[in-house]
Amino acid sequence: MFLALSSAAVGCAGGETGGNGGTPLTSAELSDAVLSGKHSGFEALPQNGPLLEDVDVVTAADPVCQPVADLRSVTPKHEATGTAWASLGAGDGAGGGGSVVLTSYPEGGAKAWMSELRAAVSTCRDFVASSERGWKDRGTLKVSPTDGIGDESLGFSTVSAEDPGKGQAMTIVRTDGSLAVYLTSSEGEPIPAALMKTQHERLREARK
Repeated sequence: MFLALSSAAVGCAGGETGGNGGTPLTSAELSDAVLSGKHSGFEALPQNGPLLEDVDVVTAADPVCQPVADLRSVTPKHEATGTAWASLGAGDGAGGGGSVVLTSYPEGGAKAWMSELRAAVSTCRDFVASSERGWKDRGTLKVSPTDGIGDESLGFSTVSAEDPGKGQAMTIVRTDGSLAVYLTSSEGEPIPAALMKTQHERLREARK
């Protein structure tokens, strides 16, 4: 699962605090903040299982692309201090539509990763990555707009080199020292901006 993909960076590059007076939000606090129930035509179902396993170590063939590969790696450069996630089902059914992953970082971490992702997506077009699990992916990155959601946001999609008809769409939204990463297939329903703004506000409330 990609934790983040394709990028058009917009929004205000505001200051960053981890939450709770500068302390990064914990997994429990992120679990309280993650969306649940119906939002903008999607059904959010919080998940308790681990997002990644020890063998999910992902390496990009080109080091320039590594910040993007880190979005699906268990060993990213910027290690999260807290994590929570939910599946996002389009329409009446839950699941299968996509996902939202919340992560928190020590002061400066979330903003630094956003900056590195922005640079990577602007230069990494032929994305090739492999995992210790045994898979290898190759695709083309394409920037997409994000409507200025959150303190800053990135949007991009990937098109599979093996099957140009398939791909993934990703939006990453920073709220202070936390990131919300939204993933759907490029053929599925896009995640509405209203849903992402609601998640942004819930993360804002979590730091009070």
